[in-house]
Amino acid sequence: MSRADLHLHTCYSDGLYTPVELVSAACRLGLAVIAVTDHDTLDGLEPVCRAAEGTAVRVLPGVEITAEVGGREIHLLGYFFGDGWRAGPLWAAMEQARQRRVERARRFVEQLNRLGIELTMAEVEACAGPGTIGRLHVAQALVRRGAVKSVDEAFQRFLRRGQPAYVERERMPVGEAIRLVRGAGGVAVLAHPGLNGVDGAIAVMREMGLAGLEVWHTKHTRAQAEHYRALAEQLGLVATGGSDCHGAVGGGPLIGSVTVPAQVVEELEARVTCSAC
Repeated sequence: MSRADLHLHTCYSDGLYTPVELVSAACRLGLAVIAVTDHDTLDGLEPVCRAAEGTAVRVLPGVEITAEVGGREIHLLGYFFGDGWRAGPLWAAMEQARQRRVERARRFVEQLNRLGIELTMAEVEACAGPGTIGRLHVAQALVRRGAVKSVDEAFQRFLRRGQPAYVERERMPVGEAIRLVRGAGGVAVLAHPGLNGVDGAIAVMREMGLAGLEVWHTKHTRAQAEHYRALAEQLGLVATGGSDCHGAVGGGPLIGSVTVPAQVVEELEARVTCSAC
């Protein structure tokens, strides 16, 4: 049976894989479909699509939007199939999100400087490379400088909520995020709901236009996967899944470690038509 991994990251956000490496890995595994879902950026889509030309791998353009509902942070996966992602409100919103991430990184650096760590924004940018800057890149810069021994230590001592250098981030209301994805001709899926604690809001999000739930995820237990599969069926949502691979950063999940039948992509495509009605 053809398989799909619908949650993947590249070096254009906080992953390690270049576009060519991501597609090559997908080819080795025999995946039929991969979805590029970088955090708050669309910059990696064109390079991955080019890398997949002439291969048997279909690239599903996507994004993972940082949003909130009821004061809780959630991640919304947007999947869209036409050219709507190349311009327009979604693209503009992701460019604004990029700037917010850069500003947050600057504030991280300022906080760390106040704590006596002479980190610079240039060091953080060097860790990000072509990608959108994130908290991981601040952690990597701290490791390179020798202020900590590992990324985990950087988060534990400085960068987690409640730690001295933590900076809260701005988050888009989920209704706005769903509208942006639908406006680009796409469908919206709630990422890893078992990590969010917003079960009570899923029906409300469905009324806003949510099309699916990420039922199968590397951090979901078997019981959670069954719970969200049943909830997706109850609410008429597409049950999706993916590895959430970042290129095995810190021993994280590998591409293809969680997959779904490629038929799920067809179910999502059917919702594209509905979302445009």
